[in-house]
Formats: sequence, structure tokens, C-alpha cells
Amino acid sequence: MKTSHTGAAPQPAPTALSTLPALPDRADLQQLKRQARELLRAWQAGDPASLARAAPYRCADTATPPQLNLAQLVIARELGYPSWPALQRAAVAQQEARELDAAALVTRALALIVGRGWDSPQPERALALLQHLRGPCPPALRPALALVRGELDQLDALPPPTQRLPPFDAPALAYVCFSSLHRLGEPWAARLLHSAQTLLAQAAALAHAAMPEPALEAPVAARGLPLLYGAIARAQSTALAAALLAAGAEPNDDESLYHACEDPDRARAAEQMRQLIAHGARWQGTNALLRLLDFEDPANLALALSLGADVNEAGPGGATALHHALRRGRSEACLSLLLAHGANLAARDAEGRTPATLAALLGEVSALALLAAHGARPELASAGQRFLAACAAADEPGALALLQAQPELLAQLPASALRLLPDQAQRRAPASVALMLRLGWPVAVPGDWEASALNQAAFNGDPALIQVLLTHGAHWEERNGYGGDVMGSLLHAAAHLPQPGADYLASLQLLLAAGAPRPAAEEREDLPDVLQAWLEASDAQTPPP
Repeated sequence: MKTSHTGAAPQPAPTALSTLPALPDRADLQQLKRQARELLRAWQAGDPASLARAAPYRCADTATPPQLNLAQLVIARELGYPSWPALQRAAVAQQEARELDAAALVTRALALIVGRGWDSPQPERALALLQHLRGPCPPALRPALALVRGELDQLDALPPPTQRLPPFDAPALAYVCFSSLHRLGEPWAARLLHSAQTLLAQAAALAHAAMPEPALEAPVAARGLPLLYGAIARAQSTALAAALLAAGAEPNDDESLYHACEDPDRARAAEQMRQLIAHGARWQGTNALLRLLDFEDPANLALALSLGADVNEAGPGGATALHHALRRGRSEACLSLLLAHGANLAARDAEGRTPATLAALLGEVSALALLAAHGARPELASAGQRFLAACAAADEPGALALLQAQPELLAQLPASALRLLPDQAQRRAPASVALMLRLGWPVAVPGDWEASALNQAAFNGDPALIQVLLTHGAHWEERNGYGGDVMGSLLHAAAHLPQPGADYLASLQLLLAAGAPRPAAEEREDLPDVLQAWLEASDAQTPPP
């Protein structure tokens, strides 16, 4: 019989798994798709029983003929799932479970819970997979599975917090701190927090007994990721981070403050920053302020500056916060905050550019006016610099005048200058990009992360810019610095790093129309529901090759 290690009355096990709808044994995704198509055909034929099944879901326009996506929704809801993609994930999980033995299934689920490599954690998908575990968990993996689920009462013995456990050779406490099940709320969050506190109390007791004090910054395997990073970036739990900090976790771990600044919940990002600084975290050397400026967030910028972030610290490429804010197209509100906190208008980046010069070369007209009001003027000594500034500002008459005077100007630009095209695509400056393309700019020149303008537009989910680039000869096969193509850039962003204002569905449709291959089944699993639903519907309308 299992014993409780919680120091309190045993709590009921999380119910999330038991509340997931159960699929019929050996459910077949292709059969589910056929059922949806058959239901659609029955609707189209006016079958009363089929139309009655659709009626509860046709709230908007009952005169519009049913579509496949509605048929798929009916099938999903009748099986207890909120959407067709959710049903599809469950069916794929069942299929994956049939192909894996118990050890491989649990290892796969653990990887989805903690996140591995560039892949974001996927707690819902992990739970769907674990639902299909038949029989007991393999003994060697039972501790890790109990730890990521906050179920210490399921263990025969409580492992020491720094004991490394399979399958990832990570400390016991790391499995708790990196568990993305925290994100799902109760009952997971409370149980995981309690588990972390129990292990931390054990660590304190060991230290008090003159044992070597466990290192709270113990890395996960060879990747060197601190526990505090796990709490902030993977678990996204301020309560767990607070418990670690109170127990002595090192806030200056080269990871935590930086990743606190990128939390998609901006209120939580603020709380994380406050608690890290309160425990002695330093901004210097972290690039955290620059990461914060990757977001349009004046409130948190003001908070960071009030908490001691150095507005003039040079980051990568010698860029100060003001340089970085200009490159990211930040608003006048953000720029004004930096200026009010003493941003140095004479600071130069590694290429010798002052903020005003960089603003001109990026076409930031309103920023130039703001900087001019503070006495800063751009330094554009050469015709090449003036040409770049005209292109960046979408000043076609100015750019044409310079080309008329020096016809070889564009051909003589160095690679560092030609990257203005992908940089402006990344910054969503369509008029500037369109002007450069009309002037004959090389369309596939690489920029940030060695990505072309089309890769940047796809990553941003910018269909209007994608169309402009395709019209001027861009091709979906253009590579990025991670070895992928343009479709890969879009799929990765849509699944793991969705950008504000993105329209990934329209972008996907444009790339497919341009000849890009349809995403494979394994590539679809992580995509937003709207993309999965559209792909499923269009699959039914696309004749086999």
C-alpha cells in the first residue's frame, strides 16, 4: 500500500485523466473522417435524422448548407470532445499508444510534459497519451511520472530531491519544477506545488543534518537548465518560483530573468520580475531588458526600469535598449520611457550607428521626429546610407533619385545592407518591402536567423506580405538557419511561437497554392485547431495524387 509523503492528509489524485472522453477501442482516425464525410453527404441529401444531429450546432445561419467542418464538429461533440482537432489528437494518441510499449509511451508523455529541445511543453497531449497506458507504469519510470503529476503519495519512498532519475537523468525536484501540468490549474497546480515544498523541506532537513546541501540550480541532464527556469518558463508558476527562491535558489542563473520577461501572460511576467529582483536578481549581462523590448509592453518596461534595468547597457552587437527598441518597431510610449530614463543618444552599436542613424536606416519616421526633438540627428554620410534610408521609409522618389544619380548603387550594397529586405519583412513594413522588390532587390537574401523575407513573413503569419513576396519571385523552398523551409517556419511559429495579429490559416493557404507540400500528419498534431480543421476539410476535397 502506498504511503503519503505530503506531511498532510492524502489528497485525491488528479481527476483530469478520468474526465477525458474515452474513445472506442482501436478507434481509427480515417474511419472518423469517413463518418464526418458520410454525415455531410446525408445533410446534403436532406436526410431528416442527419439534419437533426446538425441542428444544435447551426446557431448562426441555418440557410447556409452544412460544411465538412460542421460535420466534424458534430462527430467530435457526440463523442464528448469540444472540437474536431481535440478528437483527432485523442485518436492519434490512441494510435501512438498502440505502437509504443509502456516504457516508450511513458517516456514520450514525460517529454511532452517537460518540453524537450525547441518543442514547447504540451500537457494536454501528454494526458491524452497517458490515458492509453495499459497496465502499470514500468517501475523505473514510476518516480518520474509521479513527480510530474504531483503524486508523491503514489511512491513507495520519497526520493532525495537531487537524486537523478530516468528517463532524462534529471534530479527528482526537476521533474516537479519542469512539469507543465502546473499550467492546467487545479488539481495539478496545488499538488505540484505541495510536492515541490515537500522535496524542498527534505532538502533543508538534509542540509541541517550536515549533509551536502542540494544545489537548487541543479541542471537537467546536460542541458544545464536551472530549476528556477523550469518553474518560470515551463511550469509558468509564480508560486513555485517563489518557493524555490525562498529555499535559496540562485536568481542569477543566466536564464530565469530573461525568460520571465517573455511570459505570454504579461501580468505574470511582471510578478516574476518583481520576485526575482526582490531576491537579488541582476539585470546586467542577462539581455533581459532587450528581451522585454521584443514586446510592445510599456507598463512592464516602466516596471523593469524602476527595478534597476540599465537603459544604456550594451547587448549583442553593441545595441543598447534604445537601438533594440527601434529595431523592434516599439511605440513612442516605449521610446519615451527609455529617453526619460537616460538613454544615451550618442551610443553607437557595433556598426557605429547612433539611435537616430539606426532609426533612419529602419524607416522609423515617427521615432526620428521624437529623437530630433531631443537634439539627435541621423548620420547618413554616403549615398548608400541615404538610399537605404529612403528604401526603409518607403520613399520611392528619394530612392529613384539616388539610383538615377548612381545606377550601380543597389548592386554595390554589401550583404549587411541587403538584409534590410528580410529585416523589414520581420518588422512588418510592407510598403518598404514592396518598394525594395520593385527596385530589384534580391528576394532571397538572408537576415535574422538566416531567414529570407518570405520565411520572416510566414513566421509572422502575414499573408499580405507573403503574397507580395511570392509575386516578386520568392519561393517556399527558401531555407532558414535551422534547416527548414518557409512552410516549416510557418508551422513552427503557429504551433510554438504564435505572433500577435498573425493569420496563419491564410498564410498556409497561400503557401499551398504556391506549391508547398501539405503538412504531414505528425506536423499537424501541434497546430492550432483552426488550421487542423481546415486541413482536414480540404483533404476531403483534394483528389489523391
